[in-house]
Amino acid sequence: MNRTNHSPAPTRRANWRGLRLAGFGLVLFALSAFGAGCATANHKDQEEEATLTTLPQEVRNGLDRATINSPPPLAGARWTRIVRLGGTDDSHYQLRGTNWRGRVIELEVTRAGRVIEVEEFGVPLAEVPAPAIEGLKTRIPYANPDWIVAIYQAGNFLPLSYGFGGRNARGETVEVYITADGKTFLN
Repeated sequence: MNRTNHSPAPTRRANWRGLRLAGFGLVLFALSAFGAGCATANHKDQEEEATLTTLPQEVRNGLDRATINSPPPLAGARWTRIVRLGGTDDSHYQLRGTNWRGRVIELEVTRAGRVIEVEEFGVPLAEVPAPAIEGLKTRIPYANPDWIVAIYQAGNFLPLSYGFGGRNARGETVEVYITADGKTFLN
């Protein structure tokens, strides 16, 4: 046998080893790039616990204005959880607590202190305006929801919309959001 005929075999193995290493390197690079992208995406959707004393002054001022000029759900608000949402550039805060009625409330406020929305959970069906109930009956005919949330916006003293949750006639879980006048479904 001639040795020159066998010399390509070690070269082929070396080439395959090089290709495998290059492929492995590409996989590692792709995974690290994916991980860096996920870290950046997670940073934007970051949640961070806060306390009233650690909130920026503008946010505390906005909360003070909201409770003084508040719609009824903020009366007697006691905050139990404060979370900063979003990244560093466009963060806002979500506060969760209870009000004077003992109902759970959630409030979202911008870093500049503008209250975006207030939600009051555990609203009895008797407090929902008739037009909203009539609109609800078109989506959930039996209109006996498991939960109701009143949604206040822009300092309005009355809810602008309501959220209802329960099961439809087939037993499927449904959520319906409707304006207080019952004319517009929001989902």
